[in-house]
Amino acid sequence: MLKFVLGIAIVAFCTFCGYLLSKKYRKRKVFFTELYGFNERFLTEIAYYRRPIMEWLSQNTFKQEFGLLVQLYAEQTTQNLSIQGIVSENADFAFLAKDEKSYVENYFSMLGKGDSLSQKNYFSASKEQLDTWRKKAETDAKKYVDLYVKVGFLFGLFILILIV
Repeated sequence: MLKFVLGIAIVAFCTFCGYLLSKKYRKRKVFFTELYGFNERFLTEIAYYRRPIMEWLSQNTFKQEFGLLVQLYAEQTTQNLSIQGIVSENADFAFLAKDEKSYVENYFSMLGKGDSLSQKNYFSASKEQLDTWRKKAETDAKKYVDLYVKVGFLFGLFILILIV
């Protein structure tokens, strides 16, 4: 009976470890989906409403790490500080690659800068890159999240077989 309970606990623990290891892919998927949606809403905003950026940001809600990024951006902007380094120096964004971090910092440094036509052109041009990253993050999450959980489960079963 003890071996049975211990075996179930080991399989559950290994499956949970696989779930934890796949966290990077889940975060990337949510982040790039939010960033792409943010870009779409911002393009609509500068085309029609043209409210101040801080007013517009306060009326939108964002999830997880992207919400943290928007909050950091708002704090830096209200204090008239530079946006550069808020992503690359923050450990919460470790799931992003170096080029993605610099792109996101440049993207946020352009928010609210210049006239509406130049912003519309810049953020329309960014749409393709963001869509590529969003699609890649979704396919990676679909592949690797399930894979890590299954490998964790199978590793737990392997340990269970060795014990029995």
